[in-house]
Amino acid sequence: MRLMNKHILLHLLQLSALVAVASCFSNTRSKSVSYSSTSAETLLPPEARRKVASPDEDLRKMQQKHRPIAESFIPSDFNPHPLLKNKHVQTIGGVFLRKNLDCAYVEEGVGGFTKVLQAIASIILPSSNKLLGDAALGDDSTNTFWDERQRITSCCSQDFFSVDIKYASERKTTYQSVESNGLVVIIHGLESNSNSSLSTDMAAAYHNDGLDVVCINFRGCCGTPNDTLGGYHLGFTDDLRHFLKVICNLWDENEMFDKRPIYLSGFSLGANVVTNCLGELGEAAFSVYNIHGAAVCGAPFDCEKNIKCLDSPGFNRVVYSQNFLKTMKKRAQDQLDRHCDGDPNTTAFDYHGVMAANTVAEVENAFIAPVYGYRDNVDYYRCTSCYYYLPGVAVPLYIINAADDPFFDSEFYPIEETVDGGSLAPVKLLRTSHGGHLGFIFHQLEENETSQGKVASWMPLELARFIRHVGESQ
Repeated sequence: MRLMNKHILLHLLQLSALVAVASCFSNTRSKSVSYSSTSAETLLPPEARRKVASPDEDLRKMQQKHRPIAESFIPSDFNPHPLLKNKHVQTIGGVFLRKNLDCAYVEEGVGGFTKVLQAIASIILPSSNKLLGDAALGDDSTNTFWDERQRITSCCSQDFFSVDIKYASERKTTYQSVESNGLVVIIHGLESNSNSSLSTDMAAAYHNDGLDVVCINFRGCCGTPNDTLGGYHLGFTDDLRHFLKVICNLWDENEMFDKRPIYLSGFSLGANVVTNCLGELGEAAFSVYNIHGAAVCGAPFDCEKNIKCLDSPGFNRVVYSQNFLKTMKKRAQDQLDRHCDGDPNTTAFDYHGVMAANTVAEVENAFIAPVYGYRDNVDYYRCTSCYYYLPGVAVPLYIINAADDPFFDSEFYPIEETVDGGSLAPVKLLRTSHGGHLGFIFHQLEENETSQGKVASWMPLELARFIRHVGESQ
């Protein structure tokens, strides 16, 4: 999620004011494109439909091999401060305050809460000119966390994407340090990039465990415009799969490059892409690409259901949906100018529909669907929702979602597709009561516990703990 007005944050973190403001908004439904329809079962993507109907024997064996690893993992408890557990406080606070350890972890008593208020005050002062690393990633000089950037030609050879690298120890060769326990590939969310506070927080957690880390910037998200129309979407696994092939080729072509475990991670849209990729690859994730496991947060299981929540009239539409609309419309305008000769009547997508859109669904219907060959936005949601790909996952996968995530349908909880629900797929799902969308901050420390020495907030460390569990179990 991109930056918001600083003053919005102040109001949101005052819980009573938040509730009062949210209750004032109208519940009137405006015009929109389709949000729901009949069962999507017959419209599933072919690879997902095949795995749901009859998983092949190789996939079944691989799932049986890895299921005990996922099943044996015991999730930790997320325990937010009672005055700071509101879903909007968590969601927006996570963007601005994650890197402040006094906000990532809150000490008991008045003292801990006071430190949170001081942190809020520090970021809304006029003298504050940067918000904790969530500024858009521009040229390489603005990127201080990562050690190196590589530009990779896309699989179609007509575009490119960039990956940023953090080495666990002294650099040995590209993508690998002298001593590391493997490589973690992070996939960011919608309108984000490798320089977001959550991308670097996750990278820090994995790096702390002796892992090399790369973050793939989707096309157009690295600070340089991409070369073809479009960029990425909920089901866009092309660049991730291409990067995995790049690593595979290095095993054969570069004698200095050791074959070490690969792990995938991501958040929000990136969590969807990671899950879809694992479902598409099936047993090949392990046997061909040496992917040992994955850990994601904020997986949008059913996007057809979720879009109604994100675009719902009231607080969600005024704050979240409008925030996305600004950047999505700007991206569409840039794409028109760069790839469609600035012609507003282009047939490549519905430019006028994008500019007139009042919801994310309308933008996706006018831009994403036609650019990527979907019939409409509903067809797009059905074909890309990661819920349908879970049966094809063959390696241990940990998913952390919050029950109060304001972007998602709170009634949809696919426990039946996890080890705890009896599924053969090695998927472990933690559904916390609080956390909002990707927030998971203001975690209360146990008695005599301190935030000193913690390199990241609760959720990234929890994801890293699962990856560590997978590595120790194989």
